[in-house]
Amino acid sequence: MRHLTTSEYAPRLRSRLAREQQLARDAVERGWPREVERHNAIADRISGLLEDLGESTEPGPDDHC
Repeated sequence: MRHLTTSEYAPRLRSRLAREQQLARDAVERGWPREVERHNAIADRISGLLEDLGESTEPGPDDHC
């Protein structure tokens, strides 16, 4: 069975996107290129999911972890 992501998960996805972007920036500062790559790949996947749902990638007031 495949999990389908719906718009109701958009706030959680945006929160996760912000966290992955934060972790990527931290990895840059620490000089950890593989971690930068990993967090950016996850962020790209989350951005793609939000785009597929027609949702913004910008944080909103209802976004939470």
